[in-house]
Amino acid sequence: ILDRAIVSAKMMRRGLRSALPKRDRWHALQEYAVGETNQEEFRLLRARDSQVGSLVESSKSVPKPIDWSSWESKISNKEVLSCLKSFHQQQSALLEQVVAEDHAAAVKKQADGWDLFDASVASCQKSVEKSETILKNGARALWISFQNPPISLLSQSEWLDADQYWQAFVEKHHFYHNHLASAVEDPESKDYDAKQKADMKRNWETFDGRGTTRQNNKLLYQRPSYEYYDVFRGPLIEHMIFYLSKTGGDARMFPEVMPTKWFAEIYDIRFKLYNVLQRRKRQVHEATWSREAFHDFHPHDMEHDGEAYYSKLIAKEAASTELLAGRLMGNYILFSDSYVPVQSGMAFYKALQTDGGKGVFYSLGSDVHCLFYKPAGEALTVPDPVDCFHSLADHASMTGRKFEVGYAAAFECFAEVLQSRKQGLAGNWFTAPGESSKDAFMRRIKRSDPAYPIFEAYAQEHAERWAGAKALSMDEAMAQMPEIERKYVIECEEYSNVLYGVNDELAASAKLEQEQLAKLADVGELQGKLDSSELVAIDSSATVMKSDAVAKALEEMDSVRDKAVDVVMATKLPALEKKK
Repeated sequence: ILDRAIVSAKMMRRGLRSALPKRDRWHALQEYAVGETNQEEFRLLRARDSQVGSLVESSKSVPKPIDWSSWESKISNKEVLSCLKSFHQQQSALLEQVVAEDHAAAVKKQADGWDLFDASVASCQKSVEKSETILKNGARALWISFQNPPISLLSQSEWLDADQYWQAFVEKHHFYHNHLASAVEDPESKDYDAKQKADMKRNWETFDGRGTTRQNNKLLYQRPSYEYYDVFRGPLIEHMIFYLSKTGGDARMFPEVMPTKWFAEIYDIRFKLYNVLQRRKRQVHEATWSREAFHDFHPHDMEHDGEAYYSKLIAKEAASTELLAGRLMGNYILFSDSYVPVQSGMAFYKALQTDGGKGVFYSLGSDVHCLFYKPAGEALTVPDPVDCFHSLADHASMTGRKFEVGYAAAFECFAEVLQSRKQGLAGNWFTAPGESSKDAFMRRIKRSDPAYPIFEAYAQEHAERWAGAKALSMDEAMAQMPEIERKYVIECEEYSNVLYGVNDELAASAKLEQEQLAKLADVGELQGKLDSSELVAIDSSATVMKSDAVAKALEEMDSVRDKAVDVVMATKLPALEKKK
């Protein structure tokens, strides 16, 4: 390695000597000295150079060797002296070895690296060729520019159509020449684009901002849909709900413009709802003779309170749906599509009526308060949403409860939109052809959703439970039904406590109604309302007619509710514990 370094240094010195001019050549610069003063200075400079050269030549002599004995007597630190002496001897031997080597032979043996040199030479030649081409084109362009006539003699009928340079010149000349005093800006310049962008932002803030009146937005429907939805949040929620209900897709795939038929369906649903709500409002208005009357499920001040009102309403419905799903998951009813869940004697009787008692009952364990009946023959099909709504509405009516008129109308319209999916999914509305409800449900939940790990763990535990399901005979199923029904009744009561204890929206409304009932009891008006059936109190499917019993139940509600919430919140899902 040392030899190669020395050879490389030697070659570099030789190259520099051949590239740089010799020292005596700079004397020829005297020809460029103009004037007597410069010539006199240059003559003096050459005289000084001669003096320095003669002094250097006269001082050349053989270097004297170092007298180490004299230095030993002068330097007291012998270790430093010995280090210097050994270093000098080592360097002297190294230099003598380098001088003694045949550097010319070493250079001749050096054959590596010439391929790179040849490639560099070839690349340089190509660059020179390209430079010559550029030079020729530039000279040609200058010649053409010089031979072109002045701007006053230009004619588009002759050669201008074939000359792109002069076409651009004629097009941009009146934009960039000050002597024309033109106030017109170049529409293709960056400055013009920046100005247009600034004007657009200013106009948006002036006419379409949040702080302006709606009169300035009357032509906004002609703009892109994202600007329309950015200002009108109500239509965005309405159209998004319809899109998700109609397609079962993802909000990220919301179209820029929906099909015209969808808008027609939205208008039909809207007028159907307002037809119901307006009749209800008219009845209340005429019965009470009040100065103002408002539609159900509408805030009193739509312009200022509409967004907050409907945000709370959507949050309340979402919480109710989550609690309902949690109750179905508690007994593994969710995703059990091929079976009829049985939790009461009435349900047991109706399950047997589906096939005349030819099917089989299954149990998932003693901790599951439900039996599952699988009818004989073909597997059960997923029922239609409209049929499900009618069954739910009939059950509510038979048990002494009814949906509010506006809520029932909206619920039925929602079920009809869901059922309309069957036209594009080969007769299915929830699952794709050949897909189970579990797979369809998990496919629609985003992995970023906080509830996704819970449903994923439940799906795994659901499969494990059904893998160990036990078939029961008819006598065994009938023997287990009394205990299951008893636990089911307790579960319904505890669910009501959890419903009003966990959800803030429901808890606030329940607290308000509880305070109103307590005030009626304090002033002695509660008994009169119970007697007139204006208020109905139910306990275990029986009507309570004594105000003292209702007041006592109101007092016990808070303590019972808090205990139920603590028990439920302390319960841990085994599948989630396994993942940890």
